[in-house]
Amino acid sequence: MVRISNTQLFMLIVAFEVGSTTLFALGIGAGRDAWIVVLLAALVGFCLLWVYTEIPKHYPDKHFSEILNDVLGKKLAAIMLFLFCLYFYSQASHNFYEFGRLIKITALPLSPLLLIWYLFILVVIYILCLGFEVLARTCEVLLPYLLFFLVTIYIFTLFSGQFDFDALRPVLGNGFQPVLESLAYTVGFPFGEMVVFLMFLHLAETKQLIRKTVFLAVGLSTVLLMISLIIMISVLGPELTANSEIPLLETILTINIAEIITNLDSIAVFIMFIGGFYKTALHFYGFSLTVTWLFKRLKLKSVMIIFGLSLPLFVHFRFPTFAHQRWYGEMSATYMIPLFAFLPVLLFIIMIMKKKKNPPHERRMMMPDILSVIKEDLLSGILLVGGSLYAAVLVLVMLYHTVTLLFKR
Repeated sequence: MVRISNTQLFMLIVAFEVGSTTLFALGIGAGRDAWIVVLLAALVGFCLLWVYTEIPKHYPDKHFSEILNDVLGKKLAAIMLFLFCLYFYSQASHNFYEFGRLIKITALPLSPLLLIWYLFILVVIYILCLGFEVLARTCEVLLPYLLFFLVTIYIFTLFSGQFDFDALRPVLGNGFQPVLESLAYTVGFPFGEMVVFLMFLHLAETKQLIRKTVFLAVGLSTVLLMISLIIMISVLGPELTANSEIPLLETILTINIAEIITNLDSIAVFIMFIGGFYKTALHFYGFSLTVTWLFKRLKLKSVMIIFGLSLPLFVHFRFPTFAHQRWYGEMSATYMIPLFAFLPVLLFIIMIMKKKKNPPHERRMMMPDILSVIKEDLLSGILLVGGSLYAAVLVLVMLYHTVTLLFKR
């Protein structure tokens, strides 16, 4: 069986959380208080992570599909897997499109976008076909460079003469309402996206250290995100940061130390590549796993090759412009990602309720079907069915929107 070390899990989470997220100004709707939004969103994120890491404790030797089958029964588990399958492919397409566009804007303006996408997806497919542990090993090699470049940017910015702490004052000058208004989006992106790691936690070697590893990784990511926000706002100001397409790139371009250390935009391109690669690869691998769990006869490599090669065409027709993708991404981060992030919480509640109703010395090897529990407990039934229906409606709206755009093209 494929196994990754807890160090590799730590590095994958940091690359996933920090990689492309540092490019953008999270919570900038709150202006100079955006770093407070990230801090509060991280606290909510840690609550979700506690649930995500608690589920594997009850099922240490089972993957996510087997856990769903045990808790919900095969029929409802298949529905949940199908919804997660669509969600992961949607997120992979978002990250994939965004990566291609940013690389075209910053590094390869004369190259065809489809060519950039196909070169990128071929690399993703090749590494994933070699195995998940190979992806983890590449992260061990590349993440130190990513962190080194981020820290270098922070230090150079401090000595460039453009840094102004007064841009962060007054703290909460507009009250707490703007912070709360931006909170839902920031909980979803990037902390809610951690739900994809539920597909991989069973691969960790030391199960007892999973929670510690995840919390340390997300804690480090939160600190780096807050520092990035503080630097971007202190250099560009809250207004320019909010209106910049890539605030980190704009910040890097302001660095000029004695006319020697300047034009460091290649660092931003490297961060884009690493961040875009791991976010796309992990979401795409999560999608591929859910497909093989749903359809037992399909092979993992076949799924990755078929759907991977079709991904550039899918995003080409799904997102007609970069502005449309950014708007749709904001809607997704505000509504869809938090929904899927909180679905495991409902799963955990039902799991605990079933265990209380069926103590270990009384229950059989397999838990009873969730439908019988729903009949006995109306609250759990409403929570599960309501959450599933809401997810299904969001997915159908997404598909309808994509199809209408396809026909318009």
